[in-house]
Amino acid sequence: MRRLLLLLALMLPLAQCQPAPRPFAQAHRADFAGVEVAPRAGLVVRPVAGLANPDSATTLAELLAKELRRREITASTGPGHRRSHHLRGEISARPTGAEMVLDIVWQVAAADGGETGRFRHRDSVQAAVWRSGDDALLQRLARDGAVVIDRGLRRVERELGRPNALAGVTMGPVDGVPGVDGPRLAAAMRHALSEAGAPLLPEPADDGLVLLGSVHLTPRGADRRLVEVTWHLIHPDGRELGRVSQANEVPTHQLSGSWRGLASDIARAGAPGVLRLLRRGSGAAHSK
Repeated sequence: MRRLLLLLALMLPLAQCQPAPRPFAQAHRADFAGVEVAPRAGLVVRPVAGLANPDSATTLAELLAKELRRREITASTGPGHRRSHHLRGEISARPTGAEMVLDIVWQVAAADGGETGRFRHRDSVQAAVWRSGDDALLQRLARDGAVVIDRGLRRVERELGRPNALAGVTMGPVDGVPGVDGPRLAAAMRHALSEAGAPLLPEPADDGLVLLGSVHLTPRGADRRLVEVTWHLIHPDGRELGRVSQANEVPTHQLSGSWRGLASDIARAGAPGVLRLLRRGSGAAHSK
């Protein structure tokens, strides 16, 4: 009996050292070596070189990553994964009178170092603003850079034969806007969608979609109005695929004049929701 107890005592520590059962664990790991990861699925943004204030290099990278995410590009300044693409930016500044001309180059490279694309654009800024590197300048550089990079990546995707994941859309009229600014709001949304890479169609197509807008104003006291905007995405036969709603209180004096600035703000805020509908509709528009 003492021998049996001793044997059990020796077996117990061995049992406690065994790994816990994992009945659903994979017997082997899948091989993903042949899977190609596109830049949109993982883009690491590196600090931007060439700024007058080098301390702003990381800040600009973070702002750029944020703007790229608004355009449905999975971008960050973190470490990424082992097949992430890397985005490096370089700004060359040269004086021209009281201004600085900025030649900006964005290079996208795969994890193995091979170049995926190189996109260039030019900007100009007052010399004093360039030297100060204020927040407004960094925001502008990030916003404009994201537009150029997004367009460049879409061009690369087309050259590689990758289908556009967004359904084609025709911009229709916007009603309910005071005065003659309905077309201005429609044009602002058309511009916002174009900058985001949506495939715009000049005329409604059988396999496309139509975007209509409506605006409703409700008094909120003596000097404010609730502005409600609804974007309806419909099939050419009138069936609605979905809608995007926006609402905000606006001072009355901003509604009585031109809607130029307000139209741009509304369109930029509403475009991401419309893009999500277009992505959802890319299959629905072709399955009728």
